[in-house]
Amino acid sequence: MTEPREYAAPRSGLRRMLGASFGQEARTPRCPDTPRLDGRLAVVTGATGGIRLEVARGLASRGAALVLPCRNPEKGARVAEELRASAGPDASIELVEMDLEDLESVRRGANGILEAASGRPVDVLVENAGIWPTHYAETRQGHEIAFGVNVLAHFVLRRELEKAGALGVGSRVVVVTGDIYILTSECTPDFRWRGALGGVRAYCRSKLGNLWIASELVARAPGLEVRVVHPGVVATNLGGDAGAVGDWLKRRIMISPERGAQMPLLCATQAGLENGAYWHNAHGRMRLSPDDPARDAAAAAKLWETCEALSAA
Repeated sequence: MTEPREYAAPRSGLRRMLGASFGQEARTPRCPDTPRLDGRLAVVTGATGGIRLEVARGLASRGAALVLPCRNPEKGARVAEELRASAGPDASIELVEMDLEDLESVRRGANGILEAASGRPVDVLVENAGIWPTHYAETRQGHEIAFGVNVLAHFVLRRELEKAGALGVGSRVVVVTGDIYILTSECTPDFRWRGALGGVRAYCRSKLGNLWIASELVARAPGLEVRVVHPGVVATNLGGDAGAVGDWLKRRIMISPERGAQMPLLCATQAGLENGAYWHNAHGRMRLSPDDPARDAAAAAKLWETCEALSAA
């Protein structure tokens, strides 16, 4: 495979947003159909819709066995049948009930993944589930919901799999973030907000948190292969009803979920990509400036310790 081009990311939020949006269709690479993943086990969170479903479809089409955590078993069963229809009747797809808004459910779901794996390692973990809240809400444990789902729940899931030995040397963790993180410089579990702009800020903060946790994971778990990815500005239902103007913008500048799945699939399947690097669908390998909020090592370490404390509570 030809490695994606490299790009020095501007610090300007406006330039980043414009650069992430316009001309995406032509600049988003297609993930190669090889290598095959037969005999490999992949876990994809949130795979019942959007780019997460397309990532799961792409992994299954390459022969990977899938374990899909899902909150709604009936919807999960329909998705599993859809994936078998596209990947073939012999595709191995198992469902595990998991509600990312409840850490106890996440822990039970992690045990379900271990049972489904039957002693096999998890070769690929795609941390892809995420919410863009439209009103203030909290998780079952009382954390702001964007932080709780997008950051903390995945931290706990990965931690449980690591503790059990299912994630180890050679396992690949793909952390899906969003370049919109550039609009903030903070991520905490107790951010209180209201109104549409507050929901945007909560989402941005959680995406920065994903980058911070990924950078710490590289340092603290050197055996893992970590890839961080911006999938693109994708036309999904994230953020709720966009209205007439939003629908027009989706048609004009956003890419389809199938196209948005390509860079995550590339990060999940291709060899030779730099460990811990940040991959952007339109720009390739992103080189971040020293003053980029994602490069704040002290804040990243603090967030990791916060998540450790919260996950032990």
